[in-house]
Amino acid sequence: MLYKKTLKMVQVEEIITELDSFHYNDGDWLPLDRLIIKLWNTGKPEVAIQSLFKIFEKYPTEDGAGVFWTILHGIESLNYEKELYDSLIRKPSYMVVIMLNRIENSNSKTIAGKSIAKFKELLRNHSKINSELLDYLN
Repeated sequence: MLYKKTLKMVQVEEIITELDSFHYNDGDWLPLDRLIIKLWNTGKPEVAIQSLFKIFEKYPTEDGAGVFWTILHGIESLNYEKELYDSLIRKPSYMVVIMLNRIENSNSKTIAGKSIAKFKELLRNHSKINSELLDYLN
């Protein structure tokens, strides 16, 4: 049993390395989609949560031709609010702003113990925010 867990962690670490070095070519997001499927098949996707958010940060105005929605739905099945908050602080992105709005629309007033309304105000003035994202922060 210990061997299987170790093997799974090696697989997850390899997937994390691939996620961290991922670059799409000519709009082809299928390699990323395959990585996400492999990650979830390990049963340990939470280990790669920071790498998943960094994909959003690397492509802040993209939706990955639908692949990012798969990532979003997967992340939402995990304990993710602290990583979401940290991602928005590092570099606001379309998908992570969408996630913040989804939390707010569920009648939650806070994220990672912080006021969503105050956090959105901070994000509107963030030095790394793409102007295209400002409309999503209302």
